[in-house]
Amino acid sequence: MPARWRKRLFFLLLPLLLAAIWLQVRVETDLNAFFTAVESEDAAFLASFLQSGELSRRYLIAVRPTHGNAAGADALGRELVRELAQEAAVERVWQADRAPDEWLAAVQSYAPHGSRMFSLDPETEKARLFDPTTTRERAFALKRALLGPEGAWVKEIAKQDPLLLSLQAFRGLQDRAQPAGERAGFAGLILQSRPPSLDTEAQARLQSAIRDRFERLNVNRDYTLAMTGVPVFTVVAHDQIARDVALVSAVSTVGVVAIFLVLFRSLKALAWVSLIVAASYGVGTLATAWTFGFVHSLTLALGSTLTGVSIDYPMHVLAHTAQFRGEEPDEAVRRVWPSLFVGSLTTVLGYVALGFAGFPGFQQIAVFSSAALGATLLLTRWVLPALLTSTALRPPHIPGLNGWMDFCVRRRIWLSALLVIGLCGAVALLPRMRWMDDLSKLTMEMGELKQQDKAIRDGLSGIEPGRFVLVKGSDLDSALEHAEVAERVLRGLKSDGKLKDYFGLYPWLVSSHLQTANASAYAAAVEGDFSPAWRKALAEAGLAVDKLGRLAPAQDAAAPASLLSDNVRQILSGQILQTTSGTALVIWLGAHEPAAVTQALQNLPEVRYFSQKDLLNGLAQRYRDRSFTLLGWGLLGIYALLWLRYRAARKAFFSLFPATIAGLVLFAAWAALGQEVSFLHLMCLLLAVSICEDYGIFFLDNGGGDIRATYQAIAPSMLTTAVSFAALGLAENPTLRILAGAVTLGIVLGFLLCPLLIRADRTGTA
Repeated sequence: MPARWRKRLFFLLLPLLLAAIWLQVRVETDLNAFFTAVESEDAAFLASFLQSGELSRRYLIAVRPTHGNAAGADALGRELVRELAQEAAVERVWQADRAPDEWLAAVQSYAPHGSRMFSLDPETEKARLFDPTTTRERAFALKRALLGPEGAWVKEIAKQDPLLLSLQAFRGLQDRAQPAGERAGFAGLILQSRPPSLDTEAQARLQSAIRDRFERLNVNRDYTLAMTGVPVFTVVAHDQIARDVALVSAVSTVGVVAIFLVLFRSLKALAWVSLIVAASYGVGTLATAWTFGFVHSLTLALGSTLTGVSIDYPMHVLAHTAQFRGEEPDEAVRRVWPSLFVGSLTTVLGYVALGFAGFPGFQQIAVFSSAALGATLLLTRWVLPALLTSTALRPPHIPGLNGWMDFCVRRRIWLSALLVIGLCGAVALLPRMRWMDDLSKLTMEMGELKQQDKAIRDGLSGIEPGRFVLVKGSDLDSALEHAEVAERVLRGLKSDGKLKDYFGLYPWLVSSHLQTANASAYAAAVEGDFSPAWRKALAEAGLAVDKLGRLAPAQDAAAPASLLSDNVRQILSGQILQTTSGTALVIWLGAHEPAAVTQALQNLPEVRYFSQKDLLNGLAQRYRDRSFTLLGWGLLGIYALLWLRYRAARKAFFSLFPATIAGLVLFAAWAALGQEVSFLHLMCLLLAVSICEDYGIFFLDNGGGDIRATYQAIAPSMLTTAVSFAALGLAENPTLRILAGAVTLGIVLGFLLCPLLIRADRTGTA
């Protein structure tokens, strides 16, 4: 196709590409979607669990006095509850020193079922609960309750459950309604949001509304507000990622543009190359959206570094076109096309291997990069020459580069000897390598926010984040049986001081087996001496014996699901999950000793202690083992591509040698510095080798026939790639900083080693 038609077709398709991106691309900021793998059942459970459930939408809010007092903070908290209840994004909000209204209504609805659920261990407790000698004390306690501030509420329960057995079942929850916030020096609020925790825009608006309503009430500025919860961390993480994307993209773009203009001094060429890179970026974005249904913002951040890689191929063509001023751009592209093609394949192989590392986000990066690099290659081959037909170009020249190459040639023997000695030292350092097994070190620090989270949770006796007990069963009833066994163990740990609290499903849901055991104990008491003693005690207390003295017969067990009213479903939100194998139940844990809980539960069937941190650390070890395998297969794959290109083992070896040596030196540097190395470092190393290998191919092929000019042509590609990856070092995200250091150092070192390790002449021999 003639050049002018290729140019017109490109400009016709470019707006269509932009329109497709605008209409079909959805950007996701959920960190779990990027980092949490779903290759195992546990990992899949964790991924879904972190994104749903009541606790993921819950805020813990603290109102602290600065110049005021704790009583004033409590009054302000009550006002704030009334204000926040009017927000459309608030599902419910209540003070931490009292149970929410749903709890009171739900407890009242359990009155008819008291005889079937009054104890988690009825065989042990029946002697205490149905002791005829305690009836007088219980009758007078009932009278006081009926005359107390909650008398109307108690009266409705007593009509159906005179012994208040249903309240007996809930006695273990009373300590959660204590004013823990006041004891900690602040008033505590609990807020349940309607939007999912990962809807960062909605959560950001809600957090702003919370602060605005607080400021309107806090007229004299006597109090301060602090809040924590999954939505708070999600919004902060989103903001950090947004800043990282903006900063990395801006610095990377400015750096690449500056290098281009300094070396080529052509705004027109910069415009053409920018269009090529932008189109390639768009193709990568669209391909990722089509493959996964969304594009993660971290993918876009890492994709910005691909600008430096993608621009390598157009810049290499520009450099060779500028060297032969009378030559058509099409001819220059044809001369370097074999090198461009093989070089792009090795780079794509590195990115594809990254996709097999285990992180879902890396799978996106693999698709994004492969599509973008493929588009860059095709556009460089057929569109760029058409754009350059009337563009004046200046050959790039970097001072000192020719001198470095001459020095390597003159001192090759001595430099090679030093390199061998250095490599021996590097190999000797490898056993000192420290491996990172704590995956949390790859996440954002948020130190101040985590300290605030701990302070608020300590004051409100909150749930231990990321740790819980998981119980499974073929159906709800069998799962409840297993959960009740686990709760008896947890109750023992709590009495021993090894567990501060736990949040199970009893007494909200009771298995058929436990209902039968309770009913049997109740029936034995009603038919014995307890009933006459109870009626006598009621008469002494001056209560209506005819209404409160008739104890209903024991009821048959009911299906646990029949107790799931709307209120109970809301209270147990996130604790009842349907899995592919049946039903899973979650028991939340307060502060505890992990080792003690693990040991106490280890022999219980279908019960396991579940730790998000431990699971992720286990994944980190599996990722590391897999990364070693991928590194080996990746290097072997690159070597196979080179062998197919050259049909000579020696040439393939020398082409890959500089990149491989650079990677080994990086390993030794990490070991010498005592830096912990993760699977991410290994994958970055493979990525650095795959990118750096391009320089070995270009240098060995010597497409222009002049090795000095070829090395000068490679240098701009190296510089733009190095600048793009180095820009990641400015990000707050540790993952991006690791990529910055590993890849940047690897490609720079590999480039500098090319003249030393590859013997290339005008015919391209090694």
